[in-house]
Amino acid sequence: MNKLMELYRDRIVGAISGLDRIRFRGTLRWLASERGMGTFMNQARILLKDFSGWVNGLTAQVRDSCESRAKDLGIEVRYLMSSGVDKEKLARQIAADKRITEGSICLLSVVEPCIAPMVKGNKASKKLELVMAPRKCVFVYHYFNDPVFGFGHVRIQSWAPFNIFICLNGRHWLERQLQKQGIDYVKDGNCFVRIEDIAAAQVLLHEQLKTDWAKLLNGLALGSCPALSQILRPLEPEYYWSADETEWATDIMFKSVEALEELFPSFVHHAMRVCDSSSVMKYLGRRNLAGAALMRLSATIEDAMKVYGSSTV
Repeated sequence: MNKLMELYRDRIVGAISGLDRIRFRGTLRWLASERGMGTFMNQARILLKDFSGWVNGLTAQVRDSCESRAKDLGIEVRYLMSSGVDKEKLARQIAADKRITEGSICLLSVVEPCIAPMVKGNKASKKLELVMAPRKCVFVYHYFNDPVFGFGHVRIQSWAPFNIFICLNGRHWLERQLQKQGIDYVKDGNCFVRIEDIAAAQVLLHEQLKTDWAKLLNGLALGSCPALSQILRPLEPEYYWSADETEWATDIMFKSVEALEELFPSFVHHAMRVCDSSSVMKYLGRRNLAGAALMRLSATIEDAMKVYGSSTV
């Protein structure tokens, strides 16, 4: 980015860098492995033959808690018949239809794959054993447009080990910060194309990194499902939080549309030469034939450049 800013400083107003999309994972480490789950069951005196009944009871408790919370919040509860539904798009549509600009939006639930503990019979030993294996269970999604963090969601695995995934977006968060500070801006999707005070915006992005993440994430999780604090009673273990997936982005703001349009073809040319085309197409939401077509196009361009030469940005 520094090289780009230096090369085109006469056409660029400035840039900001900071958190973009970020997904946190909450884990009850005692339940996240066969050994840990076995230890907990021994401590709680839960027999392997009683495992299914015990976990089903906890699952019902978690789902009931989520739905009760949704009722208290006055938001729509919807069960989806397919995991292929674009849940974010649906949540945004519900928000638009109900004119929800701030606060909780909806609670969606759907069956999706997971890794979870189960009890199986071992033919060799002729005994029951606890194993972690692929299966499916109901996941609950709580979508919101938080007054501080903006649009995001909490995703809760309703079957053991009751993992939680919380998705936030630093750009939505920055938008809320700018509004609070009274700083004018223009935002196109997830990108800022103009900010009245770029230096102040960068300071706000740095402030995000000083967040007490455990406090924030625990609050969002329990705000979606209060029962999460009780599923291992009488024990009160805390969720262990990690950044499961993170994106760090830079928004470069040009002085005019014309200034960008003049440079854009060379940017695309450069990107196609140095980036993996299938990855680019997947990022844009396209797969298979589209990715293969771009790979062929990229190869054609590479062959042409060998003949005619090229310049890079």
